[in-house]
Amino acid sequence: MTLNRRLNKRLATLLLTGISALAMAEDKPPARVEVTSVEYQAHAQPIRTSGILSYKSQQSLSFKTAGPVQHLGVDEGDRVEAGQLLAKLTLGEINAQVDEAEARVEMARNNLNRFSQLHKSNVLSLEQLQTAETDLAVAESRLNISRFNLKYSSIKAPSKGLVLRTFVEENELVNAYQPVLMVADTDQGWVIQTGVTDEDIVRLQTGDKAQIEFDAWPGEVFEGKISQLATLADEQTGTFEIEITLPEKGNRLRSGFIGQVTLLPSRKKQVALLPVNAVVRMVQQQAEVFVYDPATRRVNLKTVTLDYLEPGLVASSSGLKAGDLLVTLGAGLLRDGEEVIPVSEPALLTAGE
Repeated sequence: MTLNRRLNKRLATLLLTGISALAMAEDKPPARVEVTSVEYQAHAQPIRTSGILSYKSQQSLSFKTAGPVQHLGVDEGDRVEAGQLLAKLTLGEINAQVDEAEARVEMARNNLNRFSQLHKSNVLSLEQLQTAETDLAVAESRLNISRFNLKYSSIKAPSKGLVLRTFVEENELVNAYQPVLMVADTDQGWVIQTGVTDEDIVRLQTGDKAQIEFDAWPGEVFEGKISQLATLADEQTGTFEIEITLPEKGNRLRSGFIGQVTLLPSRKKQVALLPVNAVVRMVQQQAEVFVYDPATRRVNLKTVTLDYLEPGLVASSSGLKAGDLLVTLGAGLLRDGEEVIPVSEPALLTAGE
């Protein structure tokens, strides 16, 4: 067999194979797909971040003066009432200082009365009288300081709340302003502080809702709202701090819990939320999808704007019309112009009419 005859035979075989494959393709039934109707709705891309839970009002309490702790009346976790005595120093030295200051005031007052009489009798000069008046004023100031130190040598609960931490023990010698107790005002509820980028801060405003989840309570969502928005970025992180408040729910929460926060901006945009399995290709800010045409029973490839992604969804603001029938399941195996059979065609066609 010559070379030309072998080539001709090979070409004939390939031609027959191609014709057979084409015939089989033409005989292949249309693909069955699922379609859904496109709807536009007001929606805002959620902002996801995390933060540490704390009471809105947490105060570190200390003594004004140094001394040994005589009494510590609470433990961590204790509930307290406003004005309740929590701790106090041994007051012997402080009381002695008050007594001394009171005695000096009494002496200065007596001197002033005596000098005043002598001045009226022209025995003392005006300058000496004024010196006595100054001595009394200085003595009274020192008495006020001593009484102030005495007042803040005991610690009382500033409000109804909870003792979060104790830093000292009874009989321990403490310095002035050394932290002794940390208490929280439970009536003011909880807050989470977190940071967001400059692109996100302009989308938020006070009052916007937030959803918070904690590992300690899996599957449960706590509702909150934004109460404060920073106007100045943090110098180290470059983010803007926001505060989210949420009401206290019994005793289930603890200061220090790490919360996964989803912020829901109130400023919304009209978008269509498309199932991610409807997208056959994405390039930068565009996506390609198939739209089913009931008149021709074929699909058309369309390019839509890709605004943002959500779990399982793609948000698009243009490229589709409300009521378009979008191919979802099976879209990745189709070609432009291919004939298909929607498995839910009757219901969708009725809805689209």
